[in-house]
Amino acid sequence: PKTDMKAEDLFSTEAGFRDALIGVYALMATNNLYGKNLSYAYLDVLAQYYTSPRGNTSAGYEHNFKNAAAYNYSETGEESRILSIWSSHFSAIANINQALLFIDKNRDVFTSEDIHHIYKGEFLALRALLHFNVLRLFAPSPMMDNQNGLNALAIPYVEQYTNIAQPQLTVKEVLAKIVKDLLAAKDLMREREIFNESDASSPMYKRSQRMNYYAVTALLARVHLYGNEKKSALTEVKEIIGEVDGENPTSYTLATSGATATNPMFQSELIFTLDVQKLQDLSESCFSETSHSDVLLMSEKGKQTIFNASGLENDFRSSWLTATSSGKEYVLTKYNNMNYIPMFKLSELYLIAAECAEDEDAYGYLNKLRNHRGLSSIEHTKDIESYIYQEYRREFLGEGQLFFYYKRKLYDSVGAEDKVGIEDLKAVYNLPIPTSEIDFGNIKN
Repeated sequence: PKTDMKAEDLFSTEAGFRDALIGVYALMATNNLYGKNLSYAYLDVLAQYYTSPRGNTSAGYEHNFKNAAAYNYSETGEESRILSIWSSHFSAIANINQALLFIDKNRDVFTSEDIHHIYKGEFLALRALLHFNVLRLFAPSPMMDNQNGLNALAIPYVEQYTNIAQPQLTVKEVLAKIVKDLLAAKDLMREREIFNESDASSPMYKRSQRMNYYAVTALLARVHLYGNEKKSALTEVKEIIGEVDGENPTSYTLATSGATATNPMFQSELIFTLDVQKLQDLSESCFSETSHSDVLLMSEKGKQTIFNASGLENDFRSSWLTATSSGKEYVLTKYNNMNYIPMFKLSELYLIAAECAEDEDAYGYLNKLRNHRGLSSIEHTKDIESYIYQEYRREFLGEGQLFFYYKRKLYDSVGAEDKVGIEDLKAVYNLPIPTSEIDFGNIKN
């Protein structure tokens, strides 16, 4: 099997580098990572979208996410889930570093310089993305420790293919390395992307679904916002969406009609989607009301809090939730018959812009998104922060992003009904680094 080939043989052809890239995406699509746990399941359980995990189900079954919903990270099953999230990320990072070891040395195997540059940029960008998500999961956010979280010890940033434990860096140092990798990726990919390649044998096949130039730009915006570098975040965002009242400089466009069965995720807005061929199998038990120990149900009150306030009846996204047979609970149907998970979307960039821009521009970006979701504009006298939160909560249903929003903003009351209280923010928002890593690595906490 290709997975068992010697690295020297694998990386002796352009196709070998492509296989290595596909291998990284395949790891990301597993249930430990973005195929399940870090999208609609575990992370959205932590964000308290669902009521079903917080107690025994009607038939008396104990829910598989019961301890996760109670933030009981030290329970054996949860320790094992957290370890799998940590180790799967670093396994993918090791594969990336191995490819990067050969990519310049074997430069002559590429059919063109463009393809070499794009592949190298893609590996670097994926390394940055994976480290960023480990950072957001396991380390303090910048606003923690009385806004001194940037100086807290965080995670290692692994830049070489090695079995030697790497030093633990601070949040600030990890963010700097992420930005460095992303800027290098942007330089390599700039003006080399071809988005319309439909030939499956082409090295440029389906670039629009991959970690492409604009996905790198979107990730940079997300990273800068996390580090509270608002001006830098807005600069990256504007490269994709433009000025608030100007023309969009890219071909991505906001939706103009509601979500449908054939276009549930607003195709024109998707910047990078993760191909998850087994999504139906991975998600079925979570969204089938008959699977008592797995099913993720939102309460009627939760749905009303998110979608049924005055003026929200026409929201383009409300069809993402469907009533169960009892009519008292709702299940997420966004992923029905789908085989991908959205990783970066245009809507997030408008929300970042609304948070980073000043005065009227901030409202302009937010209202543009609202108008393209079937909602009316909000007046400039309204508290924009609370409206941005409402959009995050609706927009990222099933995508694992709301937990990170809560963590970045240090919310102490979370969930679809806004009523799950968090007493110890650090204990909830910072997943414990696996004990094996502390025992054998260079980790101090």
